[in-house]
Amino acid sequence: MNIPDNLYHSIIHCLPIACVDVAIIARGSVLLVKRNDPPAKGEWWFPGGRVYKGELMKQTAKRKALEEVGIECHVGPIVHTAETIFPDGPNGIPVHSINSCFMLYPIGDFTVKLDNHHDSYEWANHIYEGLHPYVIKCLLGAGIEKK
Repeated sequence: MNIPDNLYHSIIHCLPIACVDVAIIARGSVLLVKRNDPPAKGEWWFPGGRVYKGELMKQTAKRKALEEVGIECHVGPIVHTAETIFPDGPNGIPVHSINSCFMLYPIGDFTVKLDNHHDSYEWANHIYEGLHPYVIKCLLGAGIEKK
């Protein structure tokens, strides 16, 4: 369910948003995408986004994997839950989100097909400097370690 932009901007101005991120695991690595949009524009992150009313979080995880990177997945456990607060949301509105990161496993062969909200992707098999603390904690929860 799409919310008209003006209503969504009013909502994020007043309330935290429930979001799901997905740590898609394949061949010992986790898929990260580079964000085109605020918040966290230009940062490596996980595919993900807001939970729709009436949608279970596991359903959100499956939907976001398919919408954002074109991968059909089985949904595993939550590996990390935290709040993120960014000063740089849409239209300059600060964003406060409550994020739960799920481990996901691709079904069959797949090709990454990015949506227009991301400009590149990488498969991370270790934690490296420069990643957001939330991303690091999710990677640790998914079994990825620092080198």
